[in-house]
Amino acid sequence: MHHKERALAPVFQRVLGAEIVVPALDTDTLGTFSGEVPRPDALVETALLKAEMVFDALPDIDCALASEGSYGPIGRLPLVPGGVELLAFVDRKRGIRHVETLSTHRTTWRLQRFAKGDPDRLLALKGMGFPRFGVFVGCNSDMSHPIKNLVTVEDVISAMDREAERSSDGLAVLYSDMRAHKNPLRMQVLRAAGYKLARRLQRLCPKCHAPGWGPIGSRRGLPCEACGAPTHWIDFEIDGCNVCGHAETRPRKDGRRTASRLSCKACR
Repeated sequence: MHHKERALAPVFQRVLGAEIVVPALDTDTLGTFSGEVPRPDALVETALLKAEMVFDALPDIDCALASEGSYGPIGRLPLVPGGVELLAFVDRKRGIRHVETLSTHRTTWRLQRFAKGDPDRLLALKGMGFPRFGVFVGCNSDMSHPIKNLVTVEDVISAMDREAERSSDGLAVLYSDMRAHKNPLRMQVLRAAGYKLARRLQRLCPKCHAPGWGPIGSRRGLPCEACGAPTHWIDFEIDGCNVCGHAETRPRKDGRRTASRLSCKACR
């Protein structure tokens, strides 16, 4: 619905020689960025539901790819926006269900409230990258029906005046439209997530040869350089296969074999 194939199709063609076909689906039934339709479940489960919708629309297809994203203020840093992109890949013939995530601080997400006639609205619009980056306008006391697809500055200002008048506290809400086709920066993050997933699918399990071999976890306990006691630093990485369950350990990528004594509880 939001033209994510513009970011993902070139990646899958280049890395895997795979073609992405876009079915006609109303994925807004599984949640909207504007908030009027809540997600039925968490990010991973919702993305997998989207992937399953593909098989209903294209019964001859065995592989499906779906995307979910979440953007907003970071819990511990409320003034710093961030986001996560999640791609779910399902191969029903091979029994593969793989989810790849990519966290980012590269986002234009903003949310601000303004009274009718506030002159700072124009500055806020410019800071949000409008009109290249889309925006939503809502009523602060009732966010259930935001105004979308605004094209000109005049359209946005007019919508904000109307929503401010409608709000019980006299405030309109201006916030970023994070739908992919309205947010070029999100498209870039999606492309990066696509490369991460496609390269993962390139790697085959050394035991069953299913696609998707790669990192599944790590173990902490890198020994202290002074006393040898385990620390909270990562000791080794774990690669695995989500089809047969085979897993192997590998050393840290940086080759480090000991942790700084400053990170050791025993040496403090």
